[in-house]
Amino acid sequence: MNIEIANRLQKLRKENGYSQEELADKLGISRQAVSKWERAESSPDTDNLIILARLYNMSLDELLYDNETNDEIRERTMDKEEDKKDEIKADSNSISLTDDEGQTVKIEGGHVKFINPDGTEEKLNKKQTIALSIIDGVIFLLTLTGYFIWSFCFNAWYVSWVLWVAMPAIMSIFEAIFKKQLTKFVYPLLIAAVYCFIGMQYDLWHPFWILFITIPVYYMIADPIDKYVFKTKELDEDDKDED
Repeated sequence: MNIEIANRLQKLRKENGYSQEELADKLGISRQAVSKWERAESSPDTDNLIILARLYNMSLDELLYDNETNDEIRERTMDKEEDKKDEIKADSNSISLTDDEGQTVKIEGGHVKFINPDGTEEKLNKKQTIALSIIDGVIFLLTLTGYFIWSFCFNAWYVSWVLWVAMPAIMSIFEAIFKKQLTKFVYPLLIAAVYCFIGMQYDLWHPFWILFITIPVYYMIADPIDKYVFKTKELDEDDKDED
């Protein structure tokens, strides 16, 4: 996002009497995301732009390009559509790839960052990335070994395949630990594997279908924990002119 739009977003916020914290609460995002918009470090996604326009009682074009004529707006829109593609940037310190939806993967200083369109980011350092790859490989080998041992030794070909359903769920446990996000754990796959095992091994399809009810319950609990307990470390404070 260019600096002119960033300054305009900051100006509109102050003219409407909102602090960065208050505006973030209304948008359902972090204060850091608002701060990054106003420093031209990231751009609001479409949903947030629509909410901002409604909040300030103006159109999207008035919100972002108040001084443009209709012809200029149409020309800019056409140029944007033509340029809409994946973007790769590289310099001596980092390399980043941004897709056409604004999702960015950035490698910098031995860290891999996943930056969302709203400016929030997830970060794995190089050691964690390597560790996850090793762990995934070990889990795959254990799953393969367990599958053949279980199948050959106990003639359980009809049920042992559930290990392959459970494998991604087990891998995701370590990703959730490293990223400190409970929602990274693929809980539904684990439940599906457990349900299939109980049903095929013990013919208890009923009443164990009730296990699936725990899936929305898990995410109802995990999502707020991710947002309020395991939230990303705060970025720099607001700009100097923010009181």
